[in-house]
Amino acid sequence: MAFAIQWQSQQGTRTPDNRDCAGIGIRQTDILAIVLDGSSSGANSGAFAWEIARRMVDWFVSTEQAITAAVLTAQLRATHAELATDFRQDSASYLLIHLGDGQEALILHAGDCLVGDCSPTGQVSWLVQPHTLANAVAPMKISELAKDVSRHRLTRSFRSREFVEPATCSISSDKTTLLVATDGFWAELDEAQQGAFIHGRMTEHTGEGDDRSVLQIMRIGGDGSTKVSGTEAPRKIYIKGRERRNGGTRRKPIGSNLRHQSIESRGFEKMRERRPAVGMHRQPHPVRGARCRPPGLS
Repeated sequence: MAFAIQWQSQQGTRTPDNRDCAGIGIRQTDILAIVLDGSSSGANSGAFAWEIARRMVDWFVSTEQAITAAVLTAQLRATHAELATDFRQDSASYLLIHLGDGQEALILHAGDCLVGDCSPTGQVSWLVQPHTLANAVAPMKISELAKDVSRHRLTRSFRSREFVEPATCSISSDKTTLLVATDGFWAELDEAQQGAFIHGRMTEHTGEGDDRSVLQIMRIGGDGSTKVSGTEAPRKIYIKGRERRNGGTRRKPIGSNLRHQSIESRGFEKMRERRPAVGMHRQPHPVRGARCRPPGLS
């Protein structure tokens, strides 16, 4: 099973670095994709988000485990344990998606990254609710939630201080184009701007604005290669693939001539080397039991 993946990311004005990033793990018949949005409060949250993406992708291409919600949650917990001592006051929103030969995609998420179904006409129907104070009591339409300032207070995230269980669900991925986006995309851009952004036509920030990023995933079927593309650097994406040759397994990291990829992430690697002082980032206690959004709340 092959996929066409496109990544677009634009730095905002609230932080000196783009804290959105993505990771793509590619195996013979399935892929794992994760999109993260590092907090603007924690000084090292961008590097924190990148490390989460890199470690989850590295694990995915090396493991032989069947991918389930429980297995992914356990690996997220293990990743948290590995990073907690180096990133003491940082956090990130994330949405992780696993797609294979089946018609359903497995979703794990915490924070305000969303996944949506993009129709052939470009209309996006968001398929999950973000974990924010604005919709903590009852689901809200995403268009209304985008205007509510209390959405900036998260009730779940991947935070260094404690591991918070992600919400999980399955969505249909057959014959559809899926979008995974950070809140700078779904909350700050209107429908026309979102359509342009997906194709690399980005609106410049006219004032204060968040980082904006969107990952587009489409099944192309057959036995071809999964292809990843995007816009100009810094592209903020980590890609790693696994191929089987002569009965053995060969894993290729970013920077090699991996035939699956047509994009690099060296610009973000350079940013990771510059570690500013750690700041504080506090969020309310997570709301338990959140699930995919009810129908009609896109």
